[in-house]
Amino acid sequence: MIIETLANTTPYSYKDGNACKILGESLPTPVTPDIPDFCICDFIQCKFVEKVFADPINPNDFWKNDKTEFLFKRIVAVDTVDMELWLNEVKVADLNTNAEGTYFPNFVGSAEQILYKGYLIDWNKVQALYGFGQYQVKVNLNILGNPSTFESRYFNLCLYNDIIAHETVRIESTQNGNIIGNQFDFTGLNWYGSVRIPAVFGKPVPIYEEDRYVSETRKKKQIQDKMSREWFLTTKKLSWEIVEVLIYNKMLANEILITDYNIYAESVWRRISVLPKELEKRDTSGHPDKLYNITFVDSYDYFIKRNF
Repeated sequence: MIIETLANTTPYSYKDGNACKILGESLPTPVTPDIPDFCICDFIQCKFVEKVFADPINPNDFWKNDKTEFLFKRIVAVDTVDMELWLNEVKVADLNTNAEGTYFPNFVGSAEQILYKGYLIDWNKVQALYGFGQYQVKVNLNILGNPSTFESRYFNLCLYNDIIAHETVRIESTQNGNIIGNQFDFTGLNWYGSVRIPAVFGKPVPIYEEDRYVSETRKKKQIQDKMSREWFLTTKKLSWEIVEVLIYNKMLANEILITDYNIYAESVWRRISVLPKELEKRDTSGHPDKLYNITFVDSYDYFIKRNF
């Protein structure tokens, strides 16, 4: 091996000097930008899907187990109303027995009422037979020789859960009497109904009333004091199908019971018996679905102090 040493013709020149550094701004930590919640239903009308619940372990907890009513009107005895239950777009049952709830093949009442036909679905019975999922009721009608089909809104049947039920309100009603403008005469039927809507209910405001007399010493003395409450229901967007049921039927019921499912509510409000007092329709800027504020008052005088 031959090794040859060559001279460095450009040696490094050592000079005096100072080393320094310049402080610059640090790069910011990457932050994921906030993406606002977006729902197409905020801009167009979406099909309303009602949440309904069942709890097979606690079937007697009424607030965990829902029911839904259906009522149809025949004109003559030969008219037919055939109700069917569908699960995930597949027919699972004919609603003509009490297997899935309570079947009303006819009613006792006037000549018109005996031709009514109805069904009260018990969703706990339904889940026991067919499980959870998205249900729909379809009805084949033949009225005065004219065939037609009715398809209900969808019902999303879930195992009861406080989180899933959050910000919903269940409104139960019992109807008697005749609502002019409604196709049904509820006189004597004691017809029960229930609907669950996206809303919050509660925030009771006490209303104080007093009855006094003035004694011979001009002192005001108590005869009777009463404390009642105002309640407030604030809905989210509701389709006309639900508005028609809520505003023009259930708000006119003989009895209204409201259960709130807001996990942040100041207390637990279950089956609060109320009467409507005031209704406000809020602007939705042209959206076909509507928002409502409804004020209620107690239907009973719970808090009364008497001295005589």
